Amino acid sequence: MSKGCLVALIVGLVLLVLVVGAGLVCWYKKDAFLKAGTVTMVNSITAELANNPVEGVDTGLVNQVAAAFITKTEESEVDLQQFGQFAQDIQRLMDDKVVDADEADQFIDMMVEYYPELGDLLPPEDVPVEDTTVVIDSLEQVD
Repeated sequence: MSKGCLVALIVGLVLLVLVVGAGLVCWYKKDAFLKAGTVTMVNSITAELANNPVEGVDTGLVNQVAAAFITKTEESEVDLQQFGQFAQDIQRLMDDKVVDADEADQFIDMMVEYYPELGDLLPPEDVPVEDTTVVIDSLEQVD
C-alpha cells in the first residue's frame, strides 16, 4: 500500500472516530442541549418583550415567571418528550419574531402548564364585582 493511501485511510478513520464520538456525546447530553436551547428561547422572548413593550402585557410578570421557569428547569429532570413539545411551542411563538399580547399570554400559560407551581406567581383571577346598579323607575324619583 502506498503512503498516500495509508495517510488517507488514517485520516478517514480519525474522522470516523470523531463523528461517532460527537454523536455519542450528543446522545448522552441531549437533555442538557434541549434545556440550554429552551432557556435561550425563553430568554429571547423576555428580551423581545423588554425591548419592544406591548400594550397590555405586564413585562415584570413575564420576567418573573420566566426566571422561575428557568430555575426549575435547571434544577430538575425533564421529561424529554413533554419538554421537546414545549420547545416546539416556543419556537412557534417566535416564528414572526414579534411577541404580541396574545403570544405573551400563551407564553406564560405554557410555562405554568409545564410547571403548575409557577401558577402561584400569577395574580389572582379577577373576582366578579357585585352589581350595585340602581335602577330608577321614573323621573319623579330623581331630585
